[in-house]
Amino acid sequence: MTERQLKILYTLNDLQVLSRSQIQHMFDLGSKRNANRILQGIRDYTHTKRIGEDVYYLNKCGADLVGGEATIRRNSPLEHIVMRNDIYIFYHYPQDWKAEVRTRWTEEGKEYSVVSDARFKYHDLLYFLEVDNTQKMIENRRKIEKYMRLFRIIEKKRIGEPVLLWYTLSDMRKKQLEAWCREDGVKCEVLVKR
Repeated sequence: MTERQLKILYTLNDLQVLSRSQIQHMFDLGSKRNANRILQGIRDYTHTKRIGEDVYYLNKCGADLVGGEATIRRNSPLEHIVMRNDIYIFYHYPQDWKAEVRTRWTEEGKEYSVVSDARFKYHDLLYFLEVDNTQKMIENRRKIEKYMRLFRIIEKKRIGEPVLLWYTLSDMRKKQLEAWCREDGVKCEVLVKR
């Protein structure tokens, strides 16, 4: 196994699931043919599933090799995780990236919490990522209301400037999310998967 292939396995341990094109981009594998050749060399350590393209995640043997855990199952939300990792790549691999992170706060004696798909800092802004690929819009609306409460606390305590980052699948959903965020005074960015 090459050093590059081992690095791919360590990255799969950290990010859980990556598509072939994500791996090709992250590790500068060049052509699709070269990428497929390199990925063929890690087949004994990964599972693959086809979601538009092959996606890779560690099997037990791969997890053991890198000292990790095989946390992904065939029924795991693979497309959701791949979309989350699109954002990790798009924002240039944030050092403080935390996936599936719960943020808790108290307001007027009542406790609240929200689980973000990821949280990270970028250009001195504090990003809270929500990947919207299967979520019902009514649930997205509830999340925006929670973030409105959280952002008020963050701004009041001067912890940083928060941004709610949505990554969705359609322009129609993008417009609705932007409208709700504007309505609630929540600073947001909305990206659409193309």
